[in-house]
Amino acid sequence: MESEILKLEAQLIAAILNSDLKALDQLLHDELIFVNHLGMVLSKKEDLAPHISGDLKITGLVASDQQSHLFGDTCTVVVTKEISGIYLNQAFESRVKFTRVWKLFNGGWKVITASSVPC
Repeated sequence: MESEILKLEAQLIAAILNSDLKALDQLLHDELIFVNHLGMVLSKKEDLAPHISGDLKITGLVASDQQSHLFGDTCTVVVTKEISGIYLNQAFESRVKFTRVWKLFNGGWKVITASSVPC
């Protein structure tokens, strides 16, 4: 199952890079809770809003130091990401550590919570 989660993590990265809303919608649970690097608590709708509006364009995303741990129907993933892009017409680069919790629902994995901190 952990190999399946790693494949889903790769799909998530591709979806973020391409602002693929269909894929993001499928990978993120409707009740997602995301605490971003600024400490803001975002819903799925709020997390996807910059992709929908076009305010956010991720141009580079490199993952490293990825670790995953399976706990029955739940899996945690911790990963460091070098991210570059444009937000509200301002270029940015950041190094962020993400923690994501995936849970199995009716045969499909979804991210139920995530957090990110600068590193």
